[in-house]
Amino acid sequence: MTSATLTALGKFDRFRMRSGLPRDAVTCVVPSPFVHGDAGLLRVPDLKADPRDAAAHTAAIIRELPNIVEDARGALVLFSSRKQMQDVFDGLDRDWRKLVLIQGNLSKQETLNKHKARVDDGQHSVLFGLASFAEGVDLPGAYCEHVVIAKIPFAVPDDPVEAALAEWIEARGGNPFMEIAVPDASLKLIQACGRLLRTEQDRGVITLLDRRLVTQRYGKAILNALPPFRREIC
Repeated sequence: MTSATLTALGKFDRFRMRSGLPRDAVTCVVPSPFVHGDAGLLRVPDLKADPRDAAAHTAAIIRELPNIVEDARGALVLFSSRKQMQDVFDGLDRDWRKLVLIQGNLSKQETLNKHKARVDDGQHSVLFGLASFAEGVDLPGAYCEHVVIAKIPFAVPDDPVEAALAEWIEARGGNPFMEIAVPDASLKLIQACGRLLRTEQDRGVITLLDRRLVTQRYGKAILNALPPFRREIC
């Protein structure tokens, strides 16, 4: 089996647990063809807003987003919740809203095609999307020069299968947050960051708008599992 996202936090532990792979199974991490340090910059700015305070965090994104993506011909902004995505869109001024294509108004393919057509026509275009835009989306070159990620993509704890798995981990003395939530979020974040570099010629910026990456111990583990882009942490 081969995939770019079998590891979480740099290990195969998550995949072993979920797949039932025996501990003695041979695994291998093959180096990426991308020179991440040359091709991309990873920014973690200080928004002065805790992402756990939804209203304050949303207001900070509305305030800062136009400046963050203003130099990109094509940009992708990824949200963990539809409500925050819509609230940010509604909070932008009228001229900025004209640049944004928000997931849900058209089919996914129609949205991507319209975005590409705008960029091809020399216009700026910004995509607002949810989890389905964080994987399986191929926007090489100018189509995606900046990826903005609003929050660490923790799963909403409402899945009965995940709840049963958490109970099992607790029963054996484990920590479901560190053994499930953090590795899963790490994997999703790696997938989201993978939208930036689609060819070896691509260059761009990733901006993560969640300070927990540098203020929380688990955040630092997630940050260190990301591809080795150059970093700018404010």
